[in-house]
Amino acid sequence: MTEPTGRSFLSYRRVRQDEAALLIAAQHDHGIPTWQDVQNLDSVPTEDEVRRVIADPTIASAVLFVTPEVDTSPIIRNVEVPKIVQRAEANDGFFVVPLAAGGLDYTQAAGITSNCLSAQNLADWNMHKVGAANLSPNDAAAIAHRVLVLRIQAIHRHVPAGEHLQLALFVRRPPPFQCGVALSLDWSSRFADKQASPETWRDILLPALTRIADAIRHHAPGRQVEGSGIPTLPAAAALGCAFSSTSGLPLSWRQFTPDQTDQLWSITSKRERSGFEPHITSKDPNARDIAVLVSVADNAEPLFAAYQRKLPLLRALVHVTKASSYPHLLSTPGQAADVAFVVHEGLRTVRREYGNVGTVHLFMAVPAGLAVLIGQLLNTFGSVQTYEHVTLDGSGTYVPAALLRPNN
Repeated sequence: MTEPTGRSFLSYRRVRQDEAALLIAAQHDHGIPTWQDVQNLDSVPTEDEVRRVIADPTIASAVLFVTPEVDTSPIIRNVEVPKIVQRAEANDGFFVVPLAAGGLDYTQAAGITSNCLSAQNLADWNMHKVGAANLSPNDAAAIAHRVLVLRIQAIHRHVPAGEHLQLALFVRRPPPFQCGVALSLDWSSRFADKQASPETWRDILLPALTRIADAIRHHAPGRQVEGSGIPTLPAAAALGCAFSSTSGLPLSWRQFTPDQTDQLWSITSKRERSGFEPHITSKDPNARDIAVLVSVADNAEPLFAAYQRKLPLLRALVHVTKASSYPHLLSTPGQAADVAFVVHEGLRTVRREYGNVGTVHLFMAVPAGLAVLIGQLLNTFGSVQTYEHVTLDGSGTYVPAALLRPNN
């Protein structure tokens, strides 16, 4: 029986390795772990290992990247394609996404694989066609989206009713492969240390989160999602924003605490008094933007003060903190929920007091799970600019990260 949370196998010619890298990266963006020869093939006889890998139940799917060069590859035509077809014909959850690329049309792609697969069967698989001679990043994202939808459908059929879908988010290093994790987002190739470019956020990562949320909404209705991993705070807030409180997609976060235990944090947890309060300070009456500082693990105010001159003029500043020494520890899910709602209530108070609010500039020194919860409660604001704390020349500073559009 196929393990639906397993890897996606990529069949391709190495002369197309740059395009193959796009397909691998796009699947990682969408939480799909992969198997690729140059990354995963051990130092053993190639054909025997490929046969073993394709037969492995932890290979959940395959992408057939059919290009003109496949015509001269015996290993693809006579080993990979027939073994992949056999897995698909077993009808046990394994699925195939065939791709006609390199300028091939459907008939030509079918002809190249004709030793192993009839043209009619290939057409039956609803083959995706890339019109250009070379695969683009957008093409790769479209293929990853297709794999994502089929993967969520397969997992939803397999996982017993009531069980959570496991979602892991890793930014600074690749996650280990682990069966049972529905989606394992590996964004490590998109980041340099803790930073990704604004274009990467806008064009790749935030659209991937939107597709993931939509796929779960439409193809795993009623499923609760349990997040975990090692994200940056902007990435955690972006995840929460994609699963906003009004989206109908329940998301909790597995938060590891200083005493080495873990707790499931959720905005649905019963609130417990945390002691945090919003402190609101008026700024320029002609401005519209506001800044929000959330100080839990440390005081965000000193670094914000040094960075503030780089911001547009601010209408108001909201600082959510409590009167005791740092770091402040959140000992229960209810306290984490309370802080998230205090942030939300502070934002709503500012909007009531000052009227039309422009961009919200969000600076956080918090546990990742709290950033997720805060992100879930941003849904009534049009534009939220997040910031990442980085170290430069031994001193800390903030840099812009994801620009969120919560109510789009």
